[in-house]
Amino acid sequence: MRNFGEILKNRRKAKRISLKKAASDIHIKPEQILALETQDWQNLPEPPFVKGFITSYAKYLGLNPNEILPLYRREYDEKRFEKSETPSRGRKRFYLTPAKLLNIAFAAAIVAFIAYLSIQYSSIFSAPSLEVTSPSDDETVTVPAIIIQGKIEKDATVAIDGEFVPIDSSGNFTYQYNLKEGQNIIEIIGAKRLSPKTKIERIVRLVR
Repeated sequence: MRNFGEILKNRRKAKRISLKKAASDIHIKPEQILALETQDWQNLPEPPFVKGFITSYAKYLGLNPNEILPLYRREYDEKRFEKSETPSRGRKRFYLTPAKLLNIAFAAAIVAFIAYLSIQYSSIFSAPSLEVTSPSDDETVTVPAIIIQGKIEKDATVAIDGEFVPIDSSGNFTYQYNLKEGQNIIEIIGAKRLSPKTKIERIVRLVR
């Protein structure tokens, strides 16, 4: 019993039709027609497409598809001829076109802008960084005045016990504080616009 591939091939040759002409007439690639005639399953697409090819090719050759398709179903075992994924089908290559490059640049600009806004927001609404280097906490002295020194971040202000203190261009400040006898609780506050305040306390005792 002849298989369906031989039937297709013999009919085409009997009609003196070349593979190239048949492929052009029914809009199927020559290698796919050859794969049908030789039943080269690995070089054919998925079964639904193959059935469509067989139907179109059989009609083109003047054969009854209802007689050819059962032969195909009898001879083709999907489990036996399971297709292995080829690199050309399994992987899609990525080509960097000018349009894609423009989209990437636009997306990068948006991300950079959002990051910039986030940094600015964080800078505006976060408490300023304040450091007091002198005096140390819980200190005892015997002189009536001490020097308070420290540093604060740019665009912030410093107040010691409610009195604003001059700050140089690097954020450093120096302030002479007059002590009263006994325990002195010194409140140093750093602030900037719209942000929470940073508060540091120093306890200094004056003993005479």
